[in-house]
Amino acid sequence: MGPMGTGGMYVREGVEIKHTRAGGTGVKSIQRNHLDEYPYRMEYGTPNLPCIAGLSAGIKWVNKYGIEAIHQHEMALWKMLRDGLAEIEGITMHCAKDVPGQERVSVLSFNVDGLEAANTGTMLDVDHNIACRTGLHCSPMLHEYLGTDKINGSARFGIGAFNNEEQIKTVIGAVAEIAEAQLKRRK
Repeated sequence: MGPMGTGGMYVREGVEIKHTRAGGTGVKSIQRNHLDEYPYRMEYGTPNLPCIAGLSAGIKWVNKYGIEAIHQHEMALWKMLRDGLAEIEGITMHCAKDVPGQERVSVLSFNVDGLEAANTGTMLDVDHNIACRTGLHCSPMLHEYLGTDKINGSARFGIGAFNNEEQIKTVIGAVAEIAEAQLKRRK
């Protein structure tokens, strides 16, 4: 829940991390070589304090609500989306079946039959003000397996903790409208 590009790393005692950059430090700027002592060994330049504060706030928020509760919320919305899209003629969903004992995340990939993935995404964006990701999603071999590589991948929704049922209903309605228009064009 922190700003993009912000993160942390925990390293157990006794593990040596090699320097990846070189330069002075704010602690002993006159020293030409980077410090070997921790935590300065890992600090290059001024820390991005606004992002660190954002990451801290995000961690506090996750701890307040709990990872399990957040995941359950996201998965309830995912199931609502999946079930809604399943009722729309001309929609193909990918990897959307429940598999007992198998965990999943709240990401749903689909295609409107007869449309390139990017066209679906453009219509969702321009006509409905809905954001989604389209393309091969850094998984070209999976898309080859699914056969979606020939239409430049799929459209994908990632449901997060701040999404709600009303947004999911809006998405289902928008996808239904796009699929219906595509069916009419194909007839």
